[in-house]
Amino acid sequence: MSDHDIVLSVVDDNGLETWLERVVEEPFRLEQVSRTDLTRVLRLLEATTAHVVMVEISEADMDQSLAIITALTSARPWVTVITVCGRANQDLLLQAMRAGARDCFVAGSDASDIRERLRRHQLLRVGHYDDQVRATHSNLVLVASASDTVDTRFLAQNVALGLNQLFPDQRCLAIDTQPSGRSIFYLDIHNEYTLENLLASPETLDETLIGTALEEYRPGLRLLAGGLRRDELEGDRSADLFIALNHLMQMFDRIVINVGTLQSRHWVRALGIHARHLLIAMHPLVDQAHVVRSLGSEWRAHLGKESRVSLVVDGIDTHVPPSLDELAETAGMPVLAGLPMDWRHRLLAMNTGLPVQEQAPRCHYARSLQTLVGKLELSQDEVVEQSWWQRLRGKR
Repeated sequence: MSDHDIVLSVVDDNGLETWLERVVEEPFRLEQVSRTDLTRVLRLLEATTAHVVMVEISEADMDQSLAIITALTSARPWVTVITVCGRANQDLLLQAMRAGARDCFVAGSDASDIRERLRRHQLLRVGHYDDQVRATHSNLVLVASASDTVDTRFLAQNVALGLNQLFPDQRCLAIDTQPSGRSIFYLDIHNEYTLENLLASPETLDETLIGTALEEYRPGLRLLAGGLRRDELEGDRSADLFIALNHLMQMFDRIVINVGTLQSRHWVRALGIHARHLLIAMHPLVDQAHVVRSLGSEWRAHLGKESRVSLVVDGIDTHVPPSLDELAETAGMPVLAGLPMDWRHRLLAMNTGLPVQEQAPRCHYARSLQTLVGKLELSQDEVVEQSWWQRLRGKR
């Protein structure tokens, strides 16, 4: 999926919304946003760089619908606006066309015809000079898990710290969606400013706000608490999340997000299109490998064409089966790395609130983590080749 396969749906009627969800299939993906906030509609359009927007029209709210169509075509001339209505009305259609709409979908129409017309609109879209620039902002690393017993907070924290050490001249942001009341991740730091504050007023996000609200934990690395309830990741709130993260992606070179388990589906659906890496963490358990296979199949539709999905086996013991190769085969995806339990150094890092890379840089866990972070920058072919060479050396 690419950014342009996203179709914005500015629809409030539940019946029309349900019909569109049934009719619009892959490779397209609907992003819903309410008609009540034109500013949010424009921000989401800017964040997705979508080329097709479907706008609900009805006799009762005709003025509002025409205002949205006019605003969209004026602010984004390259966008194709398609109206959606419950029944055909020649007068409504003519007014919408005069405002800038190029087509009209009537609920109940033949689904295959709607899909073909939508496909043609995508193929005939007008190019936009900024598309290539925006396509480069796939700099997210999402850290999810197959089970809530897997500690993605610790893993995401250490991936961010590892990237910060590897690229000290770049700007990195780490977001903890499962913060405790005392700290962000397991680190001895607490910021009053959270992702919820950002979503309340995304238009205030700029360099000044970043510099004052999010102090650097280490040079080049900033941390943000992002605890959101499940209902806050749906509807217009999901649109706000997409908009805010799009702004952040343009301000930071890399963003690492701990999405955990319970809400991971919502985060992947909202942000997967911009993910450079999706790391799915699991323990070396066969049951969890089967869960990973299901998650991989479900989430692939929400990821970008260049997104890489990899497995991180946390708590591996090379003397106890199954092996990494067996887990990879069962899970249906490549293993990026296996991390040892090394409980002593984990506990020390968690309880002191200090990075394990600084407390015990030569411990087994820290060295394995360094290997993991290094592989994030390799191509998929290079990772496979390196894994083959490591297995060959291990047999000697």
